Amino acid sequence: MATSLEDLPDELLHRIIESFDFHQYPTEIQMHYKPFRHCDSYSSHPVDSVSLVNRRLRRLSLPILFRKVTVRYLGDVEQFRCLMEVFKQNTHLTPLIRLGCITSEEPVTLVLINVLSRCTGLEHLDLPGLKLEFGRSYLRPILEALNSHPSDNIHLQFVSIVSYDPESLSNLRSISLTRVICQYWEQCNCSDQDMKTLLAQGLSIQSIRRNGYIDASWTVDDSWMDMTYPGLTEINGWIGNERSLQSTIDFLLRHPLLEKIEFNRAHECDMTPWHVAFVSKMYPYSVKIGKRDFPARPWGEGNSVVKIGEEWLYREVKVVFQDDISHGDVETVETMVRTLRKALPQPSPTYPRVGIDFPRVGIDFSSPVGEYLTSDDLIGILTRNMSDIRYLDLGKFLSDILTRECSRIHEPGSTVQEHPIPGLASFSERLRQAWPRNKSIRGRTQNPQGEWICF
Repeated sequence: MATSLEDLPDELLHRIIESFDFHQYPTEIQMHYKPFRHCDSYSSHPVDSVSLVNRRLRRLSLPILFRKVTVRYLGDVEQFRCLMEVFKQNTHLTPLIRLGCITSEEPVTLVLINVLSRCTGLEHLDLPGLKLEFGRSYLRPILEALNSHPSDNIHLQFVSIVSYDPESLSNLRSISLTRVICQYWEQCNCSDQDMKTLLAQGLSIQSIRRNGYIDASWTVDDSWMDMTYPGLTEINGWIGNERSLQSTIDFLLRHPLLEKIEFNRAHECDMTPWHVAFVSKMYPYSVKIGKRDFPARPWGEGNSVVKIGEEWLYREVKVVFQDDISHGDVETVETMVRTLRKALPQPSPTYPRVGIDFPRVGIDFSSPVGEYLTSDDLIGILTRNMSDIRYLDLGKFLSDILTRECSRIHEPGSTVQEHPIPGLASFSERLRQAWPRNKSIRGRTQNPQGEWICF
């Protein structure tokens, strides 16, 4: 039986030390401080103290401690010289680094080349402040050093792509980009044709952003969907109105890692896998998918979908029920809302992914339910069926309910509350009190003039 830590085998001690690094924090080299590891109770690595106990624990701790390294605030020549000195004095540590991050507002070519040559075990190097700017002289030596790295798994991640001049690509056409990842591609900084060239050289893209404001003067071109984007996980600004159901399905099949799509406000196509599935789930009720109104920021009015398992579901959506509802039929109203909730992403039994497990939902009715539904009815319906929703947009029917109820309380000609919607503050407070504990809700409703009021 082991009586002390020294009696435990290396394998078990390694697992114990790894448990201290549950969140896999990076070790930070902060160039504003000397020594460059600025260790205090807030920034020190959780394995730091273990590595100082004795030689055996240090040997076991170092691969964990230096698995992820972040270099911060590298901004001038003196700091660059100091960093190079750090590398020279710690050649036994650089092969341990697997994931790296260098935050700098300016490209530091020699630092990157030095890191790539010394950190032979490196698998991923993140450059959160650096764009892949074609036409810059520093880019070729960086890419050549990257392609010469001995690891087959190495990837260099830039923030975005900038290619304003097609001629800037010509000097790099012979260089492979299979080890390069860009976090996002914005069409305004790199044309579709240039992107086609870069994809042919092996570039990977995590996110596509095509969310510029679209009005009637624009010619919408969905031909970018004909291409395949390795590593794609998210799209912002999808329109797809000219695509058939099969072409959209083919695009999704070519991108198995894609898990979130945010639509442009101009998106109106019903022939999509998510819309077809949603309509089927809402049967026997008829619904219309509307735009989420944000007059101050129209680019944010599109709905969105997420991939749960193998199914695409609406995450942000405005739903308008089209069915006629008999006057006073509160039960049917609740059944409609319950059916809607079942058609949206369900709470995960594991740790929730923020933004996926808490959909943003807009609800409205073409039938005048505000003429008979009471605020207590509505609070009960929402509490029983929408209690895990964080953001609710309730249409003009809520304003109709509160206006009707307040008109019964106040005598004709008496002073009514100055709030844009009388009774909304009280409704909001009662709804929050009825909501399950430890869960918050934010919402909006429309006043009689069609203006959105938050509660």
